[in-house]
Amino acid sequence: MLLLHGGPGLTHEYLTPLADLAVAGYEVVFYDQLGCGDSERPSSYREYTIRSAADDVDEIRRRLHLGRVHLFGHSYGGALALETTLRHPRGLRSLTVAGGFASMETLWKGARSRVDELSLPHRRAYLRVDRTGVMTPAAGRAYEEFRRRFSDHVENRPYEVWRTLARGNPRILVGMGFLTPHLYENGYRTGTMAGWDVTKQLSRIRLPTLVTVGEYDHVVPACAREIHRGIPGSRLAVQRGQGHMPFFERRDEYVALLRTFLDGIR
Repeated sequence: MLLLHGGPGLTHEYLTPLADLAVAGYEVVFYDQLGCGDSERPSSYREYTIRSAADDVDEIRRRLHLGRVHLFGHSYGGALALETTLRHPRGLRSLTVAGGFASMETLWKGARSRVDELSLPHRRAYLRVDRTGVMTPAAGRAYEEFRRRFSDHVENRPYEVWRTLARGNPRILVGMGFLTPHLYENGYRTGTMAGWDVTKQLSRIRLPTLVTVGEYDHVVPACAREIHRGIPGSRLAVQRGQGHMPFFERRDEYVALLRTFLDGIR
């Protein structure tokens, strides 16, 4: 099983609970994408695209002699998994998209809807940072509410998540357009991911596919349903009461879900 972390620009550490699948006999392979963690840094991020990252996934699969793999992608990694599947389907046995998305437009609309669910003072503080780029104590409290409700969805962040954040590369976020002023007002209009949308291509995917999402995920369930509708025969699992990282929130339950899906593939 080859795992793709999110961000973009994060590292693999926060996905390590999924190493539990090794107990069931699966070889679980993690790596840091180009520019992330222990991997090499490119000289420029202006040409850092999801398409080149998808080609990297297939190159890693071939260089490590993994054969046909079960591909798992979380968050942005889920989008990357879709791009990889569309570009390099022959190297894959199955696809799992966890808290992922197939369209930047749907992602933006969902993220904005989650901001709108914040309490009024926190919503104002959150959007003020979006407009000005100035972080304030009030904004810090707003971000903490957002995190607890829609991201980690736990009281205290796990160590693996802290380590991933500490080792992340914000230059990738900027280059791909995920960190830009007026994001919640205007959407993802800059960077190499601007306009990315594979929804009309999803019907080409013929692999066994599992789509998972937390009920309170900031990558909202509408993103998962869009993927599920587009991929023939795909399975959708909505984790009730969970956020963006169900493999921390209900670890055993999530790993069991993945194992049931994988064990059913012949």
